[in-house]
Amino acid sequence: MDLGLKNRVALVCASSQGLGKAIAKSLAQEGAIVALCSRNPKTLEETRQTLAAETHSKIIGVVADLSVKSDIERLLETVQTQLGAIDILVNNTGNPPAGCLSQLRDSDWDHAYQLVLMSAIRLIKGVVSGMMERGWGRVINIATSAVEQPRGDLLISTTFRAGLAAFSRAIAAELAEHNVLIHTVCPGVIATGAMLNLAENMAAATEISVETARDKLAFGVPMARMGKPEEVAALVTCLASDQLSYMTGQTITIDGGKLTVPLKSAYAEAFRNLSH
Repeated sequence: MDLGLKNRVALVCASSQGLGKAIAKSLAQEGAIVALCSRNPKTLEETRQTLAAETHSKIIGVVADLSVKSDIERLLETVQTQLGAIDILVNNTGNPPAGCLSQLRDSDWDHAYQLVLMSAIRLIKGVVSGMMERGWGRVINIATSAVEQPRGDLLISTTFRAGLAAFSRAIAAELAEHNVLIHTVCPGVIATGAMLNLAENMAAATEISVETARDKLAFGVPMARMGKPEEVAALVTCLASDQLSYMTGQTITIDGGKLTVPLKSAYAEAFRNLSH
C-alpha cells in the first residue's frame, strides 16, 4: 500500500530516542524526508546517523529546547531552509514531573506549560499557514492515555496534554477545508527505553525479576503486555498518510484496551447490584 509519503518533509519533535525516534524511523521508511530535534546534540547525531543508514532517507538533526520560543523559531527556520516546507508535524515532548496537586510547585507548572502546551501551539502556528496554502498537511500530537482517563498522580501531564487535545479539536474544522488534518494520539504503557529502565530499577529495588516488573507496569492492560514503540509509530504514520484522509480532529488512544477496563468494571458492579 502506497501511503503517499515519499519526499514529504516531516518534523518529528523529541526524536532522538523513544517514541519520537520510532515515529521518525517509520516515516523515513515510507520515503519521507525527516527532521529530528532534541536538546542533546550527541544523542541526536547518533540517532540521525543510525536512522539515515537504516532507512536510506535524508535525515537532519536540529538541537532545540522546545520550551524556549526562540529555539522553536530557529528550528522551523532551519528545517525549512535545509529541507523545504514542512508537510508533517509530529508534536512530541518529554514528560513533565509526576505528582499530585500538593507535591507540585508553581515552577513545575510554568515550565511544563511552555514545554508541553505552548511548544505545540507555536509549532502548529508556524506550519499550518503554509500547509493551507499548499492544500496538504498533517499534524499529529503525541499525548498520553491520561487525556482520556485523567490521573491525579500525573496531574501536569493530564492537564496540559488534555488541553492540547482540546485545542487541536477546536481548530480541526478550520484546517480541514484546506486538507490539513490534525489528530492527538494517546499512548498507554509503551516499552520505551525509559519504561524498560524503570522496570529494571523496580526489579533491583524489590528483588523481583525484570519480567515480573514489566508485568506489574502493564497491570490492568487487557492485552497483558506493554505496547511497542513501533505500534504507536505505525498509527502515526497511517494518520500522516493519504489513506486516512477522511478523518480529522480525533483523539485516539492506543493502550492495549486499558481504557475499556473501568467502564466494564462499572457495568459489572451495576449489574451485580441489580441482581441482589
